[in-house]
Amino acid sequence: MKIAPKKRVQLAVAAGSAVLALLGATGCSAVNEQATTIEYAASDGIVERVGPVLLRNVLIITSDEGEPGTLLGTLFNESDSPVQVTIDGENENSQITIEAEGKYVFEDEVDDDGTLQGISEIPGSLVDLEFTVNSENETFRVPVLDGTLEEYREFVPGGFTPEPSPSEDAVEGAAEEEH
Repeated sequence: MKIAPKKRVQLAVAAGSAVLALLGATGCSAVNEQATTIEYAASDGIVERVGPVLLRNVLIITSDEGEPGTLLGTLFNESDSPVQVTIDGENENSQITIEAEGKYVFEDEVDDDGTLQGISEIPGSLVDLEFTVNSENETFRVPVLDGTLEEYREFVPGGFTPEPSPSEDAVEGAAEEEH
């Protein structure tokens, strides 16, 4: 049985249309990067790597410029041997040993390895910290935050005292005028 030339053209057009429709429905993912494959900091701190050590959600909590700051975040050692990590800030440094395939969580440590003296920037800015792992070193701009967010209040050195908002001042002033 022979197919007429007109039928072949119709079948070819139908098949081509089906292929184009299929490509049109899935073509975006063929040329665009998938959002689920993009690494990003899902919280307030940085996400970086120095040699075999992963830095996750690293940030500094302080009350104000020139005041001590608390270093928060987690360091993961992906190597099969312990590593020495040195963190150099503007005014001091801190040394930490992370066991093989272990982690170091600043928030869980009771000693003051995570306290940096005299943070030179105001909350909301970035401070350069140099991380050295074995012989590799990198400098990263680490966010400086204060205790405005409730989850960070317990880490403000010396405690957190919220400043009254302008509306609170106005209410207090109005209450004083009535008396």
